Amino acid sequence: MGIKNVLTVALGGGLGAAARYVVNYLIVQRLGPGFPFGTLLINVTGSLLIGIIAELAATRSFGMPSSARLFLAVGVLGGYTTFSTFALDTVTLVGDRALGIATMYALGSVALGVLAAFAGQVLVRFAIR
Repeated sequence: MGIKNVLTVALGGGLGAAARYVVNYLIVQRLGPGFPFGTLLINVTGSLLIGIIAELAATRSFGMPSSARLFLAVGVLGGYTTFSTFALDTVTLVGDRALGIATMYALGSVALGVLAAFAGQVLVRFAIR
């Protein structure tokens, strides 16, 4: 672990958190605050991107340095994706007695996130052939 790695993750995390704020703000401005579309979009796009980064890091032919993986996957995407916010949004919807919407949101976030991560890996595998 070393201070350089910690600073790399911290810098990426700050950038990812700022990106999360901007994306969520823009989505709420466009679609309103009723359904957490911003969090859903952030989780799905973050899952897609982490799938891409993981596959690029695993593919030796691309030559992604471990510092780039730390910066992007752990830092930027760790700050960008919002699983804790997702959990709170779900609990809030349940507390508001919107059980059907909470269920749809939770299942949609998990299913779309997993599919997006898989799609990211497939995209990279297809592109490097």
